[in-house]
This record gives sequence, structure tokens and C-alpha cells, in this order.
Amino acid sequence: MERIYIYGSIGWDIDAQYMRLALEEAEGDIELRINSGGGDVFEGQAIYSLLEDYRKRNSARIIVHVDALAASIASIIAMAGDEIIMSDGALLMIHQPWTPESAGNAAELRETAEVLDKVAETLVTICGNRTALDCSTLVSLIDGEAWLTAGAALRFGFADTLASESDVTAASIKRFNNVNARTWKAEIY
Repeated sequence: MERIYIYGSIGWDIDAQYMRLALEEAEGDIELRINSGGGDVFEGQAIYSLLEDYRKRNSARIIVHVDALAASIASIIAMAGDEIIMSDGALLMIHQPWTPESAGNAAELRETAEVLDKVAETLVTICGNRTALDCSTLVSLIDGEAWLTAGAALRFGFADTLASESDVTAASIKRFNNVNARTWKAEIY
């Protein structure tokens, strides 16, 4: 089984080109280990698509391990797993997409908002395909910026197996410079 690490920010430390090269050299099943606060949504969606394509073309299984944190687009990448295993202190976070680079007149900002809405639809679709949660529940979780413990992720269908049971959270939100972590009103489930 090939092992690939997604440790760091998507689009900076880890990008689709890295994943493409790793998968070109891979043979058979993949063990994907994640510890990421997320990053660029389109790079992450490309990584997700590459993993899906690899699985289909190679009749391979993708086993995802959330070692500490799969937040934002990293949580979507995790959804490519045939099996998702979360460490006892890990967190998985889903939220509405946002952009740090919005500038322009009112019409341009409305266009940006429309693109963000379309991106949100793709995230709901990916999560819905993996979890079998209904659309309204997923939208509610995403709108609320849901931080899921390993146990909650298992209950909601975002994970299949707990590595071991504990109430300790090992993930560091500040490590990944999550802007929303400073002012979040999200619930930890």
C-alpha cells in the first residue's frame, strides 16, 4: 500500500501537482494521511478529483487517516476515501467557502458571491455522496462551520472508524492560521 501525506496548507505546502506526481508513481491501494487546516479550494477539489480518478482507473482503495486535523478543503479531500479513519484526538471541520481576496465594485462582488455559492453546492454534493446526510442537514452544518470530533464525524458519516477512543483533541487550530478560529461561533460536536 502506497502512503501519501497531506500535511500542511493546500495550494502552498501541498498542491494538485504534488498529488498528480505521487499518484503517477503509486501502485495499488493508497493510504492517505491528513493533517491540514485547508487552503485553496480549487487545488483541493483537483486533489479530490485526482484521487477519485486514481481509484476508478486502478480499481484501488483509498484509506484516509485524519491524524489531527482535516479542516476546510482538507475535509473534502478526505471524502475521497473508501474508508476514513480518525485518530482519537482529531477534528474535521466543514464550512462555507470564502475568499480572502475580494475586491471590486458591487457587481463584481455579487459575481464573487455567486461563484462562492456554486462552490458551496459542490461541497454539499461531495459531502452528501459520502455521508448520505440530507441536503438541509449538510447546509446547516456547513453554514455553522461545524467542528466535528472523531466521534461526531463517525455519527454523521464523515468517518467510518475511530483509531481509538478518547475525549482529547490533539489538533491545533492556530497551527494552520485558520482566520475564522479567532472569531468563530461554530459548534464543536
